[in-house]
Amino acid sequence: MNNVLTIAGSDSLAGGGLQADLKTFEEFDLFGVSVITSVASIFEDKVQIKILDEHLLESQLDSIITQMKLSAIKIGLVGDVDNVQLIADKLSDITAPLILDPVLVFKEGSTDCDKSYLQAIKRLLPKALVVTPNLVEAQKLSGRQIESLEDMKQAAKDIQDQGCPNVVIKGGSRMAGHSAVDYLLTENGDCIFKNPKANISTTNGAGCTFSAAVASGLAKGNSIENSVEDAKSFVYAAIVHGNPVGSVWQAASRNFPL
Repeated sequence: MNNVLTIAGSDSLAGGGLQADLKTFEEFDLFGVSVITSVASIFEDKVQIKILDEHLLESQLDSIITQMKLSAIKIGLVGDVDNVQLIADKLSDITAPLILDPVLVFKEGSTDCDKSYLQAIKRLLPKALVVTPNLVEAQKLSGRQIESLEDMKQAAKDIQDQGCPNVVIKGGSRMAGHSAVDYLLTENGDCIFKNPKANISTTNGAGCTFSAAVASGLAKGNSIENSVEDAKSFVYAAIVHGNPVGSVWQAASRNFPL
């Protein structure tokens, strides 16, 4: 069984964060391990986050990278500039594909990032094989307003030019229209993925689950295009069959045919 690492925050309701990642890895028949960057208490209208100090983060990373062969690594919420740099340094010699979910914006409340943290995340882009921003995060990374598919294409190119060869922008419910549109730009071309929008409000954690599913596909040796396509289908199934807890859904869905 292949090993996959998630470096992410702990989500009190388990709809997102490392809990969603680990459940997703299990759904893909992978062995998931985790490094906790922060502890998040999730409420309907806000997120309270406590960032772990760099020494605790470093010891967790050392315990894994010195003892395990990893088939993929997913980075989610880090939350601190120094910790972003620590992660970059620790993973500098790791050859496993790195999937970066640049968590800059939450659906619950307004927890925005400062400019120094945004710049730190941008410095991770050349180390990542794939980056998976949502629409608002893609706007922040590209510096471009996104209101259409053509805007998504231009923003993806802007992000790719910063060093990450494969960019997935998740349109989700923020894009106008009846379809949830995701756009993938690779070094060899691009792909557009569409699903009907699910008329369901319990979609929190979808971004974490999507990037974890992409990491899972890559860990199993699938192409980037197939990994993204499977991830989109997996997340859609998870939303439709999700377990509501307030405004949060539980990520894994055993209704998805792997």
